[in-house]
Amino acid sequence: GDECAVPPYRSAWVEGATEAEVRAFLSERGMPLADTPADHIGTLLLAASWLEDQSTEDESEALETLFSEYLLPWCGAFLGKVEAHATTPFWRTMAPLTRDAISAMWDELEEDSEE
Repeated sequence: GDECAVPPYRSAWVEGATEAEVRAFLSERGMPLADTPADHIGTLLLAASWLEDQSTEDESEALETLFSEYLLPWCGAFLGKVEAHATTPFWRTMAPLTRDAISAMWDELEEDSEE
């Protein structure tokens, strides 16, 4: 259906990327994972929240890795396509809001790592 016009999986956007590497990264950090693909944008955003809640110094590094390796390389292109191909106001609004939120979280992470 139309809902799959823009694949929400990192492996569809990053050449050579696999769901298994994301699953391993999150599992190593103790995040409980369902059978749903670990490289789905929703799972990665949930992982950002989960890792932030763990917020020890080590997990702060994990959060930076999550963003730099698993979210930032593809989420801009993905969210741009979602916005361009959205057939409902919800997704046309959600895409830029999500992009802004990811950008703000990354800026905050970079500031924290400079301290």
